Amino acid sequence: MADVTSAASVGTSISATIFESLDVGSGMNSPKLALDLTNAEKMPRQNAINADIEASEVSVSGFALLSSKVSELQTAFEALNDSDELSTATGTSSDSTKMSLSSVTGSAIPGSYNFTVSQLAQNQRTISDQFSSATATINGGTDFDLSLSVGATQEGTFSQDIDYLEVRAALNSGNITVSDGTNSFSVSMAQVETAQGVVSGSGLVNTGGLVLAMTAHAPSGFQFDFAQNSTSDGIDFTQKTAGTGTLTSNSGVVTAGITAATPVTGVAAVYSSALTPSVTGTLAVSDGTTTVSIDSATYANVAAQVTAIQAGANYDELLFTVAANGNNIEITYKTTGLISTAPAVTVGGSASTITTATSGVTAVNSPVVTTIPISTTTPAGVVAAINNANKGVQATLVDTGNDGTNYRIMLSGTNGADNVFSVTSSTSDDLGFGDTDKTLQVAQDSIIDYEGLTITRSSNQISDVIAGATISLDATTSTSVRLNIASDTSLLKTNISNVVTIYNELQSLVTNLGTSDDASEDDMNGALAENFNMLNQLKSSIRTAIFADSGTGSGSITALRSVGISLDQTGKMTFSETTFSTAIEDSYSDVVSMLTGDTTDQNPFDTAEKGLSQDIATLLEGLTDSTGIITVSATNASSNVLDYQDELANLEERMEVVYQRYLSQFAAMETIMASMDTTKDYLKGQLESLSKAYDK
Repeated sequence: MADVTSAASVGTSISATIFESLDVGSGMNSPKLALDLTNAEKMPRQNAINADIEASEVSVSGFALLSSKVSELQTAFEALNDSDELSTATGTSSDSTKMSLSSVTGSAIPGSYNFTVSQLAQNQRTISDQFSSATATINGGTDFDLSLSVGATQEGTFSQDIDYLEVRAALNSGNITVSDGTNSFSVSMAQVETAQGVVSGSGLVNTGGLVLAMTAHAPSGFQFDFAQNSTSDGIDFTQKTAGTGTLTSNSGVVTAGITAATPVTGVAAVYSSALTPSVTGTLAVSDGTTTVSIDSATYANVAAQVTAIQAGANYDELLFTVAANGNNIEITYKTTGLISTAPAVTVGGSASTITTATSGVTAVNSPVVTTIPISTTTPAGVVAAINNANKGVQATLVDTGNDGTNYRIMLSGTNGADNVFSVTSSTSDDLGFGDTDKTLQVAQDSIIDYEGLTITRSSNQISDVIAGATISLDATTSTSVRLNIASDTSLLKTNISNVVTIYNELQSLVTNLGTSDDASEDDMNGALAENFNMLNQLKSSIRTAIFADSGTGSGSITALRSVGISLDQTGKMTFSETTFSTAIEDSYSDVVSMLTGDTTDQNPFDTAEKGLSQDIATLLEGLTDSTGIITVSATNASSNVLDYQDELANLEERMEVVYQRYLSQFAAMETIMASMDTTKDYLKGQLESLSKAYDK
């Protein structure tokens, strides 16, 4: 850094210059002498301060290099903290027109998986009667309500895999007994032979005959129906009443399928609040999200107040409807269910008392019913009202002809059997929605067979059968389709190698910054030598974190050493590809658990274990964040630079004062010397005059 030189170094003394020009005074160059004396006092201190500034600036640069490399190592470990991103995977299908893999993450387990598709999921589609136009009048122009019911009661199911050989073996050993938890009954070989219609004593029975015998001999109170499954090698048991009965059999294991809760019918909540028509003030009702306000006015009765609310802006967006009931306003929620926040009624800004007339009840294993008021009594108005209700059924107005006089309302639900819906109306004909021939497509689940296990889902995109993969169903199959998943762990190997490289670079950097070597030509060598202890602490904490056991270790894979990472005698990190390959081949899922805790897209505020990689990344981040030891040390070094620069400026100010003092002192001396020269010249002249007088 360049020395800061006083402005006095270029200054001159006018009086000294005049004296010198007139050849009077001492004859010395007083300004130069003053500057030389000042610099003799200033330069040692100035050089020392400049050296301190240079050292601090080098420290700032050293900490910047250190912070950058630690952050680089943090990024390298963050590339190892997501179970879906450790490796890449690809998926293929033996018949992609029927079934395919729409997505495969790195965590998908490699292998071959066989499926058959017996049914695709689909939604319900229902149409209305025909209308002459989109604006045709419905119900004579009088407002009416639609009642939309979404969902169905689902009965519980059980299944038993039992083929004809197992049926014969069980009956040859005795009777087959089944129980629903309350009732039980048995069937014999003879009863199955009779039900199946085979020769008595032949024993040529099968699963279908067993089902027929069970149906014939089950007591009237038995809580299950029986059916042979689609592959004829098992029995499906379905509850007659949802949520009632648990089936067991002495002829083999019975597996629970759909678990059905006891149905609870939903009830719409009703509230009531007394109003006084003569009281004026702004009238408002709110469901907690939407508020309808009516300006202050005089009303003849509560019915007039209710009419004003019904005509208010956003009334259709309210979760409830309002009606007059004597001197009360009655609030009825459109959808069945428990209400967590009661409605509010205010008059003139003051809250009115709300009482519960009917408590809402949330439907359980039964349809959810929503009342949809229709105030625009046209096909287009019905469509808008259904869509505004936003209850999972989409309405569309379709012109089915060419002349614009054949309009129908089409309702489309969501895929899956649980999303069946029905529509009724306060009009006499339900707009045709209830007619059997108006259902174009029924709601149903997808059904697939996976390795002998029957699976149902409400969607044709299934992501919870093969971990890390999403299966796309496109058509039913008559034979099995094989899905193949192949994993490529080269990305994981590359990322681990990257960690090793960056760690060793960090160690080399710390050594160079913390140790001075006279033979080094690196400008940053020894830049942080004064911070040697801090650097050792930094190295130790990083090394301890990297070689610690994982909190999510699994099996024999407990730490980075399990995948081939270690330190040699010089402290350099090494990577054994042989150890890595063995670990990946034998225990890949354990490697994933150790590194990631089987997590993806970690939430930094989640206290759950996230794997060793994230633990290390978090420690490294703590070293470089605003309160980290590297950042704080760099900030202190920067502060030192500013302090030294202030000290240098103060030195310059002090030396300027010293310089001016020297100039003043020398100027006074020159004045005295000039006066003495004048006296000398006078005396010399007088003496010369006297000498000349005597010479005559």
